[in-house]
Amino acid sequence: MATPNEKSIGTVLVVGGCGFVGGNLVDQLLNFPSEDNLPPASKEPKPVEKYSRESLIVTPSTAFPTLRSRYPAYSRAGTRVHALDLKCTRNRHDRAIYHECDITDESALTALFQEIKPDVVINTASPQFTAPDKILKKVNIEGTKTLLKAAQSTGTVKAFVHTSSASVVHDCYSDLINATELYPYVYPNPAEYYSETKVVAEKAVLEANGTSGMLTCAIRPAGVVGEGDRGGFAYAIILTGSKAPAWNLNMQLGHGEGLFDNTYVGNLCYALLCATDALLSTHTRKAEGKSEILDFERVDGEAFNCTNDEPAYFWDTSRFLWSRYGRIDGVRPATQAWALPREMAVFAGFASEWVNWALGRPSKLTAQGARYACMHRYYSCEKLKKRTGYKPMVSVEEGLERSVREFKTIAEGELGKKEK
Repeated sequence: MATPNEKSIGTVLVVGGCGFVGGNLVDQLLNFPSEDNLPPASKEPKPVEKYSRESLIVTPSTAFPTLRSRYPAYSRAGTRVHALDLKCTRNRHDRAIYHECDITDESALTALFQEIKPDVVINTASPQFTAPDKILKKVNIEGTKTLLKAAQSTGTVKAFVHTSSASVVHDCYSDLINATELYPYVYPNPAEYYSETKVVAEKAVLEANGTSGMLTCAIRPAGVVGEGDRGGFAYAIILTGSKAPAWNLNMQLGHGEGLFDNTYVGNLCYALLCATDALLSTHTRKAEGKSEILDFERVDGEAFNCTNDEPAYFWDTSRFLWSRYGRIDGVRPATQAWALPREMAVFAGFASEWVNWALGRPSKLTAQGARYACMHRYYSCEKLKKRTGYKPMVSVEEGLERSVREFKTIAEGELGKKEK
């Protein structure tokens, strides 16, 4: 039986449950078993005089306040957690039940849904944005539509929460300044097929709202960082800082004033669960024959931006990560960096792409990457906060430091094995 402070949301199926976001979501639903063997954080703050540059470097033994002390707890009896993925070999937790299935295989997926009979489906499955177009279409479009069919045919699903992307409204060229959900979709999007597939998937989810008794919504995260990241912004910046010479880290693309959003992965998972609670509440309200939710309160059939609500300068964030990794000596402060004008940076990206294409290898610097490093790209998440009660529980600063700890603890070991 759940205690008064524990949530019960029935049988939950996390799709993509062994991936970056999905693995963290399963962990949160199980009340963070990942923290069982971590070093405890000191309860006493360190005196200011004890701080030094070296003391701010993050190590594998760096301790943070626990996540389970900040996020809501879920009842073991009242919340049964299932995780679905193509391969369930990573990010596993003992109390979750794992299922391997291709989400584009309609017959196998439908059979699995009939077996599990979920009350809640939270879809976090998605390839990295650099995946081949064929894979992006298969997983993001075909996979999402197949999931919706399976959920509708089962008849038990009350809430379907989809992880979309804040990039669905971005053309990859224009600044986004406190962008809201009123911005139109960019479709088609010749600059980024990943975002185009996310548009199609999100529209399919929202159009399915109210079918077969199922309520749906979409959460659009921006720049997810934290434990489990193996290819996002923070990972790429830390990887650069771990290998690049100091002169390289003293360069920046653009004027350095572009504001950028990052979202700690635990906060994103919390947003997905806040949306779940809201959908389940609306479902109960409808079942009891109560009056309809007002339009400005609705969650079902709606999309929501999700951020940490702390946009920061792109290059300040990069230098913060490098300093926490330990790249201090020889790295200049922002005011002394060598700044390459935006136009030259984009040209250098094009040149790098062409040269590396001719040599048959991937380019580390691209024109699109140069544009991102120079632009404003941040969003408003007021709608999510007002309608679901979401608020960021972990700061961007701590989320980035957790990314560094994860990189030093796990990712560096994996990279070392690949290089041998």
